Amino acid sequence: MATKPANAKQKQWMSDVAEWANDNIDLLYRFAPRQGVQLHHVLGRSAKHNKVAIGHWFIIPVPFELHDVSSNHPLNVTHHKHVFTEKFGKQSEIFDRMVNDMEVCGYETPPFDAWQAIMRTNA
Repeated sequence: MATKPANAKQKQWMSDVAEWANDNIDLLYRFAPRQGVQLHHVLGRSAKHNKVAIGHWFIIPVPFELHDVSSNHPLNVTHHKHVFTEKFGKQSEIFDRMVNDMEVCGYETPPFDAWQAIMRTNA
């Protein structure tokens, strides 16, 4: 499936997640390495769930060593998804914790239908 480019709201969401993560990443990953953050598209940029496009919404910030393809870290989500989720929880739960805190901080969050579809995934 071809990747549909992110629209303006989705681009703003990605920017807001990165900004929020700069000061709050410890809320999601206690004792994780702190060498910058990358945005992880959990199911890919073109993901849909029950016909709802969630790919550009379902992102979580992940410490560089735990996401970058060049990292050999044993908890790297790119290479060892099950080990990552055993340590930090399901990615949808990480997403939900992040969204809840971002909402409290005054950020605009994803549309309700996208959030609902994300929470119904098995990710």
